[in-house]
Amino acid sequence: MPKPSPSERLASIAAAAIEAFGRVGYRGTRTADVAARAGLSAGSLFTYVESKEALFHLVFLSALDLLPQAPELPLPTPGPGETVALFARALQDVPVSRIQAGLAAREPGDAGQELREIVEELYDMMERYWPLLAVVERCSAEMPDLEAVWFGAGRSGIYSDLAEYLQRRAESGQLRPMPDAMMAARLIGEMVAWFAWHRREDHDAACYDDKAARRTVIEFACAALVPPSESENKHC
Repeated sequence: MPKPSPSERLASIAAAAIEAFGRVGYRGTRTADVAARAGLSAGSLFTYVESKEALFHLVFLSALDLLPQAPELPLPTPGPGETVALFARALQDVPVSRIQAGLAAREPGDAGQELREIVEELYDMMERYWPLLAVVERCSAEMPDLEAVWFGAGRSGIYSDLAEYLQRRAESGQLRPMPDAMMAARLIGEMVAWFAWHRREDHDAACYDDKAARRTVIEFACAALVPPSESENKHC
């Protein structure tokens, strides 16, 4: 059996680390446990990552597809704030272009389709990045800077933009008005987060089909917010 390449080893280490940090947090994660799950001895792990801090940084590099094809080993310990800064930069590139396009368009041709594409994009983003977000949420209580980036500029920014979009479309009569646009945006976000992410960590995870979960969330949001005349069209 061929020996795994350094890149393959790093990928298996990153996968093991994501699971550990996302389950028990930063302090609760033991490098020996990560090494064992990756099929390495505790000492061998440090031929790939220089320290626990480097292991944590590896999680973000791997999840964000920023790991070099031929990295120099061991991966060095990041500088102070480097991992949080990496995550902050990634959040600036979060693929929520549909919300921005909706805010830029004054009169969409089909508000139902526009909303559908927004919820689809949110769902797909959450489904792709949920393992990393689980690490962020679990470790945020131990890392105030990380907490500020995610719960401050990151997540709240998406909710604020979505709320503004819902408010504008409600004022123009294209979407059903809600008592509070921010609460409506948060409701959509939490629904997306639970089915695209949190259900995977739930005891009943096997009860839900991935495709059915995605489709149900999208259809539910459209049915709730698109007025009857719009919801009868082919999109919603």
